Amino acid sequence: MSPRTKEQFETIRNEKESLILETALRLFAKNGYLSTSVSLIAKEAGISKGSMYNYFKSKEDLLHKVVFGKANQFLEFLVIDDINNVKKQEIVKFIEGNFSLLVREQDFFKLYFSLLVQPDVFSVLGDKMMKMFEDVMIAINNYYEKNGFENANVKMRYLLAIFDGVGMHYIVDPDTFPLEEVKKLIIEQL
Repeated sequence: MSPRTKEQFETIRNEKESLILETALRLFAKNGYLSTSVSLIAKEAGISKGSMYNYFKSKEDLLHKVVFGKANQFLEFLVIDDINNVKKQEIVKFIEGNFSLLVREQDFFKLYFSLLVQPDVFSVLGDKMMKMFEDVMIAINNYYEKNGFENANVKMRYLLAIFDGVGMHYIVDPDTFPLEEVKKLIIEQL
């Protein structure tokens, strides 16, 4: 058997890192961040605890990679041609994309919502999380301002709060929550 190539080693490393990230997400979502140890993640991923540190500096680093890796998917749906002239269809695409993400990435949203209600843990993510959502907030606020809504900032915050509420309700009851009907109502209110 010939030695592995650099590309093969890189592929193996990427696959192992992905496995660790997926395992950590599942366990963080199920048990909570504080109740999930690095040892448990390593055991579930089928690697040694020491090997974990070849991929991630710490449990906190692992949380950052899990959260920001998935949170970036949330932002991919925000495609705005002109931030000063945001169109309704651009906001609709953002809403539709994120509702589909909610269905596909339930473990991420379980983790996200659990972090939101734990300020000590959420602070581990620092200002980076709020900074990520800054573009979303600006775009939605600009949309409401351009379309003559009073209190555009309040409307923007209200819409984002609705997203969080819908997400929490869906995560708790995905089988009977009327997601499509709620999405339609939200879009009608734009």
